[in-house]
Amino acid sequence: MLHRYSEVLNLPVVCVKNGKKTGVIKDIIFCPENREVSAFLLEHKGLEIRKKVVKLKSILNLGDDAVIIDSPDCVKSLGKAAYTAEFKDEGSILGLRIFTRAGEELGIVKDVIFDWQAGRIEGFEVSDGLLQDILQGRRILPLFGKVEFGEENILVDKEAVEEMENTGGGIRNKLNKI
Repeated sequence: MLHRYSEVLNLPVVCVKNGKKTGVIKDIIFCPENREVSAFLLEHKGLEIRKKVVKLKSILNLGDDAVIIDSPDCVKSLGKAAYTAEFKDEGSILGLRIFTRAGEELGIVKDVIFDWQAGRIEGFEVSDGLLQDILQGRRILPLFGKVEFGEENILVDKEAVEEMENTGGGIRNKLNKI
């Protein structure tokens, strides 16, 4: 089942063994180069300095209302050195501009669609600007073919562009249904 980055944020993380909430998802750690989801970053509580993460392999289920893990031992506390070494390829994807190899700009990444069980990034929700979002809605860009991730941009093959589909939102789509 596919999930969106924006829908997973702020979900509670609950342990099966004790039924307690061990934290709340505050971010997702992506490895863009491999198109992978590595872990979920949990919120900081109080004076905690170390980051706490739950690796994807430790998750039993990712539902609409909670992330289920086996035990509190699945939540790892990582110091800066361990965090840097383990998640060295971590990258931010939201806000990157998407271009085709032909040089056409498709828009900006507004959401990431991923399969948590496979640990793969499957696509992006793309915005072409506020006005276009209102009129036509955002589009979904599946990741087919070769995808190159840079610090500021993403390059995609024409295969992905051909499969791009509208999300069904936007005023124009609503009026066409009337």
